[in-house]
Amino acid sequence: MSPKTSQPSVASTRPLWLFATLWSLRKYPTPRREWTWYRKFAAIRAAGFEGVFSPPIPEVAARGALRYLAVTSVDAPEKIAPALKAAKALGALAIDVQLADYDTPLADTVKLALRIRSVARDLELPFAIETHRDTFTETPESTLALCRAYRVAAGEQLPLCLDHSHFAIIRHLAPGTFWERLRVPEELLASATQFHLRPFNGHHCQIPVLNDAGRRTPEYRDWLSYSAALFSHLRGQTTLDPLLAVPELGNAAPAYGLSCFGDTWRDAQAVKRDLRRQWRSAG
Repeated sequence: MSPKTSQPSVASTRPLWLFATLWSLRKYPTPRREWTWYRKFAAIRAAGFEGVFSPPIPEVAARGALRYLAVTSVDAPEKIAPALKAAKALGALAIDVQLADYDTPLADTVKLALRIRSVARDLELPFAIETHRDTFTETPESTLALCRAYRVAAGEQLPLCLDHSHFAIIRHLAPGTFWERLRVPEELLASATQFHLRPFNGHHCQIPVLNDAGRRTPEYRDWLSYSAALFSHLRGQTTLDPLLAVPELGNAAPAYGLSCFGDTWRDAQAVKRDLRRQWRSAG
């Protein structure tokens, strides 16, 4: 066997790092019996996540060996440095930023993004702009406009955290079309350095994963077809950088789930297991 063929492929060696959002354990299992921080972090470690995803709150310092992926919301330049510095002080490996408001002018949003870039570079803290409801990036069109304006101003791609759930409900996508519709514009996928992988359909940006019997729901199975296609696409990229992904199921405040949904933490662990399986299969 030649040296070239004996080397492992990029697809087989690129790691998948999954981060449990502390949102899944907010007011869990009930507001009156909420777990302690110690118990939450222990549960995340026991479930096999690589790290935690959270705003830069002091409690994150008690996470132990878990990696930390930060998140913040920014709608004014004076909020940028304090948020990024707090994340850096807590040992964040990167930060996800929900940027501006849906009606913020493009020029002002670009200025905010450039300021984030400047502060992030000074701190050596990678950042990504999240596609999210009620921010400038709540539609594919506005996100694409921001990416193109940023490229003109900065001379480089704007790093994105893609959360396709928000795009899916804006378009009311039908099952079986999720990947076909969300893989475009290709510019957005090419810019993505982080992903939020909350199971969704065309009407709800969070759906139940398991039924009362512990079996996958039909809606979740539709979503798994999307995540499998996404992973197949990402496996084709020529990079060894870890894929940073959050199975972002929310439990409370804000409550993305409906009253009829099952156990959020059980669902988050099920998504984690399925994503691991799909990543191995895609490789």
